[in-house]
Amino acid sequence: MIFEFPIRVYIEDTDAGGIVYHANHLKFCERARTEWLRAAGIDHYLLAGDFSFVVHHIDMHYHKPAQMDDLLHVTVTPIQCKAASFRLRQTIWREHTLIAEATIDLACLDRTLKPRRLPAHIHALIVRDISA
Repeated sequence: MIFEFPIRVYIEDTDAGGIVYHANHLKFCERARTEWLRAAGIDHYLLAGDFSFVVHHIDMHYHKPAQMDDLLHVTVTPIQCKAASFRLRQTIWREHTLIAEATIDLACLDRTLKPRRLPAHIHALIVRDISA
C-alpha cells in the first residue's frame, strides 16, 4: 500500500539558487515516514515505546530539481520486512514529475541501542502494507 504526504517547499529548504538542497530530500522522506506511522495510529516511537528506528542504509537517486513553493508529494511504500528491520521505497513527486526516489533500510533498536525485534503491531502494519 502506498502512503502519500504533501510537503510545500519553503525558502529554508532551498539553496541560494532557489533549488531544494539535496539533503532536504532526506528530511522530506523522514517526515513522510513519521506521518505514515501516525496515520496508522502509531504515535512517534520515541514517545510511545522502548525502541527506536535508525536508518541503516539509503540509496537515493535525484531525477529533477524541486524549487521554492513547489507542492511535493512524498510516498512511503513498504517493500520488505524482517524480524528487526524493514525496507521502504520512497518517492518525491511534483504533480506527475518524479523528483527523487530512495530505498531506505531501517533497523529497530532498544534503548541500549542494540538490535531488537520490531514491535508486533508495527511488524503487522508493515506486512499488511506489503501485501496490499
